[in-house]
Amino acid sequence: MWSVGVLALSELLLCSLATAYPQPITAQTPIELNEQVTTYPDFDDSIEEPYHTFPSWDTTHLLARRLLALSTTGVLSTVYPSTSSVHGASLSGIPIGLPDYIADCANDPNSELADLLGPGNPLILALNIGTTFRNTKAGSNISLSLDWWHSSKTGDASLASLPRVSLLGTLVPLENLSNATREAVEGCFVASHPDAKWWLPGHDDAAHSGYWAKLDVKEALWIGGFGDRARIGWLVPEAWKAVRREGENGKEGWADVKLPGE
Repeated sequence: MWSVGVLALSELLLCSLATAYPQPITAQTPIELNEQVTTYPDFDDSIEEPYHTFPSWDTTHLLARRLLALSTTGVLSTVYPSTSSVHGASLSGIPIGLPDYIADCANDPNSELADLLGPGNPLILALNIGTTFRNTKAGSNISLSLDWWHSSKTGDASLASLPRVSLLGTLVPLENLSNATREAVEGCFVASHPDAKWWLPGHDDAAHSGYWAKLDVKEALWIGGFGDRARIGWLVPEAWKAVRREGENGKEGWADVKLPGE
């Protein structure tokens, strides 16, 4: 007769052997559901096809130009040159972005500013003391980033769903301005930035020395929001510059479209 202790030891050894070797995987028993099951299309991933209406690329160009027209500030980005009077060569090739004042002053086709600046090229008051403008003088190109995040009144909407655009180009000084043109430039800029009257270029009592310039836009990258309902991509430079505030020849202008929350 096997004693109780021997039987218990045998059972323990069998359990140990069972756990020491891999067990064959058996198919799971299907679960029978009595309730109706919702079926979904057999896509490769879980992303459903968008149900929003995409704006056309023509409308997208209008929205981008409207964003520029309604923006009075933006982030100007440049790249440090190979030599810097502040930190030496340690910053060579490093980009830096700083917020600054801008004004879109070329919207009246009958204004001399439209010819001076060109449609879609923002006006900038460049202060010689500024890092941005030291870098452009050293040869850096420049970009301007605008967004609707700080201006939109969309309530609880995700900021990531709102438009932004980056304008890439060069800073072009506006030189040899006549008195009338200079006054027109000052009037447009100060209308958006009344405090800028204290550092206007060419004024003896200006707090800093500077000069007027325009950002000559060569390329524009648009992110209209979430990709299932907004356009994302490079704008056509010719189409960017062709946009007007008021529509012409049956075409809409940027005044005919609205940004989210307007």
